[in-house]
This record gives sequence, C-alpha cells and structure tokens, in this order.
Amino acid sequence: MLQKPMPRKNDRVDDWQPDSTRDTRRLSKELTKGKRIVSSKSRKRSVKGVKLRVIGGDLRGRPVPYHGDDLTRPMKDKTRESLFNILGKSIQGTAALDLFAGTGALAIESISRGASSAVAIEMNTKAAEIITKTTEDLAIDDRMRVIIGDAFRLAPSLIGIAAEADGEEDATPDDDFMPPPQTLFVCPPYAMWDTAADRLLEIVRLAVDRCPIGSWIVIETEKWFDTNRLPGSDWDLRQYGNTILGFYRPAMVCGGDL
Repeated sequence: MLQKPMPRKNDRVDDWQPDSTRDTRRLSKELTKGKRIVSSKSRKRSVKGVKLRVIGGDLRGRPVPYHGDDLTRPMKDKTRESLFNILGKSIQGTAALDLFAGTGALAIESISRGASSAVAIEMNTKAAEIITKTTEDLAIDDRMRVIIGDAFRLAPSLIGIAAEADGEEDATPDDDFMPPPQTLFVCPPYAMWDTAADRLLEIVRLAVDRCPIGSWIVIETEKWFDTNRLPGSDWDLRQYGNTILGFYRPAMVCGGDL
C-alpha cells in the first residue's frame, strides 16, 4: 500500500490534499472573501451568552435574566450605567415607563434606584413572562407592573397619566393635584427607527407635550439616526460606540416647548 510522503517544512498544506478538496477550499475562500461568516451555532451562543445585572441602587448586582431572543437587543451594562448616572437622584420618586421593555432591565434599574413605580410594556409574551418572574424573584412585583401589549397603542394612555384632559374642567381631583413626574424610556430595537420612525417620533412628541414637570424623556437610537427630527429642543445627546442616548426634560409649561 502506497503512503504519501511526509510534507516538508516549507510545503503548503493545500499541496498535500486531494485536488477536489483543495479546489473546494479555494472556491469557498473566493466566495466568502471580505465577509465574516458566523455559524448559527456561534451566533446562538454569542446571543445567549449575554449576562445582565442591576448596576446600582438597592438591587445592585442582582441578575436580570435574558431569554436570548434575537429580536431583543439588551442595552449594554456600561451604556445603562452611563444612562442612570446622568439621571442621578432625579429618578427618585418618579413613575418609570419603559415602552419597549425587552428584558425589563431599565424598569428594574429604575426601581432599584428609587423610582416609586414602574410599568414595563412588552409585546413578546415569553419576554414579558420572564420579566414578571424576575420582578417576583427580586420582590419588586408590588411596585412594578408588566403589560403584554403594543406600546404604540398603549403609550397615549400611559404618558402623562392624570394630565389635564381635553377641555374637561374636572379632569383632575382638585386644584392642588399634580401628577408624579415620569421617567420615560423610548428604547426600541434600532430597526424601528427606520421602519416605524414616524410613530416613534409621535410618542416622543406626545411625551414632550404631556409629561409632568420634573420628568425625564430618554431615547436610544443607533448613531446614524437623524436626531434633528426629535420634537422639542435642547436635547442632551450622548454617543457610546454605535449608540446614541438622548435626554430631555419637558418645559415648565406643558406643551410650551413644541
């Protein structure tokens, strides 16, 4: 039985493979040249390998489970830490509202840092169930509500809750009543700023007009988004890699900054 001679030190590996194998490898290299190919197994491993945790406050260090769905893009811990460092103590006592909750990390972090309550809206049933389980594990289910539904449909009724209704003199309980300030997060999947930008901007416009005094409006977009389209003025825009965070505080007179 004939045996192949051992390759010499300077010989190329390809020269010691059958022609068909060598040709296949070369063709594969030509077809994928300049492209990064990631196997579905590696992609699945990288997505599910993301570990989230509460960055600060009473729940600091506690884990926030992530279901690993490709449709959800959790905000990186460092970006989330920067976000809440900017909000600082002003988040205390606010009613947090996360319209595109995903993992619920923003609403949970808000509670941890002193928000009086939080509402997380998530359309994905599996994700919403995991958020609910997390609130129970963290013993904050008495302060945080999870709603399975469409944020675009629910936002108008939740933004500026108890704000003055259209022309109704008895819209508020009494003259001294003031709705609590809100911390509103509009941090959807990046693709929505392309496919549903007008609807997202309408939510932001509604918030600019209705959110009570002392509120925060926080948006998250990819760096390519034209932030000049944002309603209102004097947005504080911060870039972190490919991410832009925008911070806005409504005018002292609701609707006066449009």
